[in-house]
Amino acid sequence: MKLAYVTALFPFAPAEQFFEPEIESLGEFFEVVVMPARARRSHNYYPALRATAQYLGALDGTVIRLALREFLRDPRAAAAAFGSIALPAQSLRARIVNCLLFPKALAFAHEIRRLGIEHVHVNWMTSSATIVYVASRLTRIPFSITAHQHDIFFDNLTVPKVRAAQFVRVISARNCRHLQELLPPELRGKCFVIHLGVRLPATPAVPQTRATPHLLCAARMCQWKGHRYLIAALALLRDQGVPFTCDFAGDGETRGAVERDIARTGLGDRIRMLGNVPHAKLIARLESGDYDIGVLASTEQGGEHEGIPVSLMEAMAVCLPVVATRTGSIEELVDAESGLLVEQRDPVALAAALQALIADPARRKRLGDRGRRRVAAQFATEATSRLLAELLLRAAPWAGRQAEIARGGQKSYP
Repeated sequence: MKLAYVTALFPFAPAEQFFEPEIESLGEFFEVVVMPARARRSHNYYPALRATAQYLGALDGTVIRLALREFLRDPRAAAAAFGSIALPAQSLRARIVNCLLFPKALAFAHEIRRLGIEHVHVNWMTSSATIVYVASRLTRIPFSITAHQHDIFFDNLTVPKVRAAQFVRVISARNCRHLQELLPPELRGKCFVIHLGVRLPATPAVPQTRATPHLLCAARMCQWKGHRYLIAALALLRDQGVPFTCDFAGDGETRGAVERDIARTGLGDRIRMLGNVPHAKLIARLESGDYDIGVLASTEQGGEHEGIPVSLMEAMAVCLPVVATRTGSIEELVDAESGLLVEQRDPVALAAALQALIADPARRKRLGDRGRRRVAAQFATEATSRLLAELLLRAAPWAGRQAEIARGGQKSYP
């Protein structure tokens, strides 16, 4: 089966790198074409990706030309598709966004038909799903959705999209409950929890002997990632004479505020701002044992909270012990046997948990080993992608394709 896997930006931006393992794992079962919905540039940041990457820009000349061609192919169907996103009750913001996306949706319909796509699987319930929802109406090519976190709370035509989709995969149980609360009872059974997985290195990282433990916070810099609380906790550790250094990997809208907090607390000699680190480089550092503890100080703010952070999964996969907050769906990943959890917005508790691990290398080793086993059991991409592949095969045009799973993913079609 030829599968279009729709992202927002990946692989034409240094973002959404967490999709890479799943795309490559699905390639064992399908011919995968990656089609970002909102890419702005055609530079492929992942040229070694074992899947075809198909670029379709924003509202440029190509999109306008393809949209016009698709509209003229069947004006009545195109008008009906426009009505399906413009007329239903929705927020003004969602209505404006959806209408602006319509030309891109027409162009996308043209492209998936031209490419011979047989099923579309779209990530994000918001603008990406709007494009696919319209394209599916025009082409009759079936689609399915992966819902993550903030895209659920935005509630952009959620009910019509779920009604039209073959199924919805949700990356955590908590977020699946949030989505089902937005749906009428007859649609709730279309939602399935399948985690987003990570690669499990063949060999775990070997802990290094360091006088000064090295911490890692790999997170986008936004309000709900809680950098301010982590900085406050690190300042407490410094004042208590605890040795450490910490790398902040990531960038975002709150970077300026983070830099000011570091300067205000005098932690410039303890915290390094790495910016956006290429994913492969960060994974290589994790696997080589460069870090001793992974930490995430996330908070919940309205509809903004964690799903299951890939950065924590990747850390645990290499036996790195982690300290995190009880927010979002983190407790579905980190339990008492595999890491330390503290309440959000509590620098004192966060500092105490970090100090406990800094002072006890043997405990770090125990938690790291158990964390790796937990990721191997429930979050390895080979297993999570296989579950997704099974749902995709059930949605395939003919049921016989389920035999592909039994053949170990060999691409053999009637």
